[in-house]
Amino acid sequence: MSKWLKLKLGKSSKVQKFYPLIYRDEVADISPSLEDGDLAVLRDDRGKFLAWGTYSAKSHVAFRVLTLQDEPIDRKFFARRFQTAFEQRQNLRAITNAFRLVHAEADFLPGLIVDHYSDILVLQVRTKGMERLKSLWLEPLIELTQPKGVYERSDMEGRREEGLTPFKGLLYGSVPDKIEILEHNLRFLVNVKEGLKTGFYLDQRDNRKLVQSLVQPKERFLDLFAYTGAFSVYAAVKGAECIAIEQHQHLVDLGIEQAKINSVEVNFRCSNVFEELPKLAEEKKQFDFIVIDPPAIAKSEKQLSSLKKAIHRVVKDALKILRDGGRMLVCSCVYHMDWSDLVETVRFAASDMKIPIRLLAQTTQSSDHPIRLHIPESQYLRCLLLQRDF
Repeated sequence: MSKWLKLKLGKSSKVQKFYPLIYRDEVADISPSLEDGDLAVLRDDRGKFLAWGTYSAKSHVAFRVLTLQDEPIDRKFFARRFQTAFEQRQNLRAITNAFRLVHAEADFLPGLIVDHYSDILVLQVRTKGMERLKSLWLEPLIELTQPKGVYERSDMEGRREEGLTPFKGLLYGSVPDKIEILEHNLRFLVNVKEGLKTGFYLDQRDNRKLVQSLVQPKERFLDLFAYTGAFSVYAAVKGAECIAIEQHQHLVDLGIEQAKINSVEVNFRCSNVFEELPKLAEEKKQFDFIVIDPPAIAKSEKQLSSLKKAIHRVVKDALKILRDGGRMLVCSCVYHMDWSDLVETVRFAASDMKIPIRLLAQTTQSSDHPIRLHIPESQYLRCLLLQRDF
């Protein structure tokens, strides 16, 4: 007999409407044999089948839906899921050899992230259930993509909530310290072993191209929280004069290297953005375009106020050195900061500076990080393209 969870009255409709997460307080009962990370059947309050998924005994998310069909969860199941995800990204191959192959719940594989860098796969396993199913999904993934190597970057602290220790290491084949990828005919270097997340921000691909389309030759471009300077490389190719600020020296070194292989110049400054912006003002620097793309410093809704304060401060300081008519891209990669929060934070900063700004566009993550309308959490990247009024 299958292991199961039974929902409380009125809690089944969200599952039927494709929302995949069941929280602990929505569960009425569980089978006595159900253990942490088990595959299980989800039932409604009358005991009727709703879904197959994985159970977590420790996380505030008690159950994650894999399928609404009563079907075997085996190698063939995962092979079909991977094949579908792979086919949905085929249009990207004309512009890049690096893309997100699996975007967790948004690809109906909760707890699993897979990024495809040229001939290397880098994955994150975020839940106990997906960890225990690795013997079913890893081989089909390798068979489909035929990589030279697979590297796991499950070293995020969030694993601890699932009762898992952070882990990173080689799973298959061999993986070099640096991988060269192509994106819109530009070359980028990815350190999948030591870089942030899985090594590169694939989700900003479309925004990098948008910024490049707007930047003009000889314009002054400022890249804040630059990481390895991908935005700057795009702008420098257009002939912009670029300054990129990043506080970690190993990321700066990689950025300098990839600027060279693209035959462009980027002035990297290894410094803290909050300390560097006042210095730029003292130097009387003025910029035509500024990108503000801070890391995810708010991991929960409780930390949202800290993120708002940080963005407010950076936008205020950035506006001091943005010329009249200049443009600015302000990004947040935190789901808890919704559009209204981001707009309000930027508006308050501009109002404090008594500077009028207009909103040109609202943009989000690239299409290989799909957004499911039934899963609001699947949209996490929000960017505002702004212009300082004359």
